[in-house]
Amino acid sequence: MTADITPALILRPHGRLGNHFLQWITAQTLAAQVPGLSLHIFALPPWGLAAGSYRRRQPFLPALTAQDSDMNLAANLMRSGEMPLARLSAMVLQADVWGDPERFRRLLPLEDRQVETAGPDEILLNVRAEEILKARHPDYGPIPVGFYHAVLRETGLGPVFMGQLGEDSYSQLLRRSFPKARFLPSQGVRGDFDAMRRARHLALSVNTFSWAAGWLSQAESVHVPVLGFFNPAQRPDIALLPRGETRFLCYGFAPRLWKASPEQIAELESLPPPQLLTPDGVEALRLGADQTRAKARQRDGERLKQTAARVRPFLGILRRIYATR
Repeated sequence: MTADITPALILRPHGRLGNHFLQWITAQTLAAQVPGLSLHIFALPPWGLAAGSYRRRQPFLPALTAQDSDMNLAANLMRSGEMPLARLSAMVLQADVWGDPERFRRLLPLEDRQVETAGPDEILLNVRAEEILKARHPDYGPIPVGFYHAVLRETGLGPVFMGQLGEDSYSQLLRRSFPKARFLPSQGVRGDFDAMRRARHLALSVNTFSWAAGWLSQAESVHVPVLGFFNPAQRPDIALLPRGETRFLCYGFAPRLWKASPEQIAELESLPPPQLLTPDGVEALRLGADQTRAKARQRDGERLKQTAARVRPFLGILRRIYATR
């Protein structure tokens, strides 16, 4: 590492808190591998964590833009001084790269205040609704109720729904399908996050906020709908089915691009319960995704190295232009 430029990583957060959270985890993972690396432009208000000191846009800098960016390559380039200043534009959703969640449990402790969650003989079923009920993003969308039937059949636990519950058609479908379930009102962003982290058994909704809470939790079982961007067959560049996480129990779905069509809305009620995937079945999904993305990952790594080399002579000037203090 050259002595004249201290390494820095500038985050470019987008979306809601779950996205910010996982991008910060990626940045912290790099910081643990690159001595002296400072992180800039992030905000996690529930934990009082924030940093600025760079402008919001930094054209010309080398950037990690793919969800499966090569983190080992990025760390090597930063340690060697070949890429001391870079942007983290993507979240880089690669759970195996992040390692043991215990480190992040310590960095992001639970609040002392008590929150309402599922009891020891119940399972907390997180719900994401609101804007994803519409065709906002093809890799999100509501979960067919068959998933919850499968989870309850597998566990024998009492259902407790929590999350974005209202008077929308999906919330009404859940109440109609599970008349004996408990439905918890939202306890705010931090309260809902901690309620998931404190649950003994948890079923995720398809979003980064829910996944992060499940990963950080010490739940005995975390039930995952392999749907949308959780499905490696649909998003081979995203890997959120971590190897070695025996708590994660995965339920198989075919790829689905959510368009909120009448047929898809009808299938929320009519699709049969998904099957619980075997560990070998989950690994086959991972390996298929790895093979699909191998050439693209290689090209992306070459792009990063070339950009770093091209920009390296001008980094001192760029840092002075982009820095706000």
